[in-house]
Amino acid sequence: MIYTFFEILLKIATRIYFKNKYVTGKEAIPKGKPVMFVANHPGAFMDPIVIGTFGDRSLYYIARGESFKNKLAAWFFKKIHMIPVYRKEETPELTHKNAEIFSACFEHFEKGRSLMIFPEGTSKIEYRLRKVKSGAARIALGAEAQNNFNLDLFIVPVGLTYSNPKNFRTDVHVSFGKPIHVKDYKEDYVNDSFVTAKKLTKDIEQGIKDQMLLIENKENDTLFDQLQTLYFEEMIKRFKEPNLSNEEELQLKNDVVRAIDYFKDTDPNLISKLQGLLDEYFFEINDIEKKHPDFNKRLIGGKTSLTQHFFNLFVGLPLFIAGFFTHIIPYKLSGFLAERFSQRDDFTGGLRLVIGTFTFLFNYIALGLIFNQFISLEYVLLSILILPFLGMYTLGYERIFKALKAELFYQKMVVTENENFKKIMDLRANIIDELEQARLLYNSTVLNVV
Repeated sequence: MIYTFFEILLKIATRIYFKNKYVTGKEAIPKGKPVMFVANHPGAFMDPIVIGTFGDRSLYYIARGESFKNKLAAWFFKKIHMIPVYRKEETPELTHKNAEIFSACFEHFEKGRSLMIFPEGTSKIEYRLRKVKSGAARIALGAEAQNNFNLDLFIVPVGLTYSNPKNFRTDVHVSFGKPIHVKDYKEDYVNDSFVTAKKLTKDIEQGIKDQMLLIENKENDTLFDQLQTLYFEEMIKRFKEPNLSNEEELQLKNDVVRAIDYFKDTDPNLISKLQGLLDEYFFEINDIEKKHPDFNKRLIGGKTSLTQHFFNLFVGLPLFIAGFFTHIIPYKLSGFLAERFSQRDDFTGGLRLVIGTFTFLFNYIALGLIFNQFISLEYVLLSILILPFLGMYTLGYERIFKALKAELFYQKMVVTENENFKKIMDLRANIIDELEQARLLYNSTVLNVV
């Protein structure tokens, strides 16, 4: 009952939290079979919420046993399907309990349930997959072995790629990979269970890597982020067929990562030159973006209609005012509390999602009680249903206002022939030309594409 309540509530909240939700490969998830989901772990407890939401499965989760020390917390966590695993480096005195935990996992699979495991063991916001531990493979093989490999258990690798997991109204890409049929490992397991667990662990690791944005070399993070901000959408616009699928966009980003590594090996001078130009560009526009966060969007998207923006802002002003005053308190409060209680960056987004879910829920209940003093019950219920859409409209209104500011600033710089602005535009054009030449060279020499 508790899990069902949280599941429904967080599924609604997750769909609101992210602006763009890209879900691929979901059709390959086996139906009516026990499934183990294994994924990278960039967003702490945001990750199981996202996978449970977009995988359309009720999940049981493997979690750190240290979180279960408090009796009340342990009771609550078990109610929401969390299963503790104890690590010898943190609670060596409790690792003997893991045998019971494995048995519990086997029982869940025997009942056809789904289990979520993050085999890296820890969470961190980065484009890498840390060393995958063998626990997931051992649980899956152990469950099948206990059932003479007739359980029909599948392992589904999942790649999570966030544009920024810490912030509200950002993007997420959830990519479900090709299922691994654990029964296929039966013969190897009978011959050598230890070696088979290592082999399955490697297959799990590769399966996850194939579904995520992967930057193996940490030194490439900044360069990739700069290229993604400045050039990625510009590059797609220049394609003969610019309407890429979500899978193709993810593949293209990984191609960009591979191209960086390729040119670092074959033409380090080119990479050094590009890095210098990019650093200069982002240094120059830093002050502009502080005042006009949508400035880069304006450069990519091109000219927008000032008349249309002014009209939309004028007509929508009453709705914005209503939405602002009915949502400002929970919006600010959830952000403040998330920052206040988040001990690590990877926890911030999950806290913002969960805290926001309940602050907005309580806010709507409070508003409903206030409305009930003035209008009849049916109109109160209608008002509460409308309020979330009013909140989303308010955010959209704010985006129109920011886009208008960016457009007005751009037009002002062009009309006044601002020298510093012209320098930035020339630098941007120069960087894009250099990147286009590098892309065409990489396509012809590595991808054999003209």
